[in-house]
Amino acid sequence: MSKVSTTPTFAGMKYRVVSTLGSGAGSTILLISDKTSGGKRFALKVVRKQEPEDEIYIQQALTEFEAAKKLNHPAIAKVYDCRLKKSWFKVRGVELLLEYVDGKTLDEIEAPEMGQLVLIFCQVASALAHMHRRGVYHGDLKPGNIMLAKNGQVKLIDFGTAWVRGQDKNRIQGTPQFIAPEQAVEKVVDERTDIYNLGATMYRMFTGRFAQGGLPKPGDDRKLVAPSKLNSRIPAGLNELIIACLSLDPGKRPGGMLDIKEHLGAVARGMGLTEVDLRGAEDDE
Repeated sequence: MSKVSTTPTFAGMKYRVVSTLGSGAGSTILLISDKTSGGKRFALKVVRKQEPEDEIYIQQALTEFEAAKKLNHPAIAKVYDCRLKKSWFKVRGVELLLEYVDGKTLDEIEAPEMGQLVLIFCQVASALAHMHRRGVYHGDLKPGNIMLAKNGQVKLIDFGTAWVRGQDKNRIQGTPQFIAPEQAVEKVVDERTDIYNLGATMYRMFTGRFAQGGLPKPGDDRKLVAPSKLNSRIPAGLNELIIACLSLDPGKRPGGMLDIKEHLGAVARGMGLTEVDLRGAEDDE
């Protein structure tokens, strides 16, 4: 007897909109409650094509669904289903049924503790290593795309600018303060650019400053201030790791996410921390 899929889908779902979780370029995220599953909550991403230039947001939503289908990791937010909205046989919008993460993005957490950040980035590196094994590269890692749930789970979100191995790629993707030089110049997204994005994200969270103010270029004479100069409590091993991740030369960055995960694990152990010490995002007072 074949197993019945338990993956949530739009088919047969009757939901009500609870609230708006947020909105960004080309999309709105809604919190919905499914009446057919006892009120289980999901996030609904709604993308509408109102102008010709909005086609990019349609493609990003489709990319997010395509990338998510290849992934299965506890620290990666799930994308369960995709529904096209058509008018006169033309796609006018896309809706994505997402896992609802009840928590905060890293840039919403006030004064995060260093030990907690180390444990969070251990989970992030593990998730990225899984993605890379599956041929998926995030392309836009930053504090706003990492969530910490109230139950202590870490979740990577937003794969709209991801690159799936084998797909054509002909545009710059990423956020200026976190993007790697080769992303900006050569339109590359791969394991090494994700490593740079991770380094820039860690730099931001551990120091409170951006590693760069805008798009970097290969060969730039950048003088990166060592993280430990900005925050003296940063362990030497963590300081060295962040600097290595932010090398302008891709060949001088760490070899892969598994290496970074092991390095962060060693930092955590040196601080006397284990995974069970990771606490969830707290409500605002």
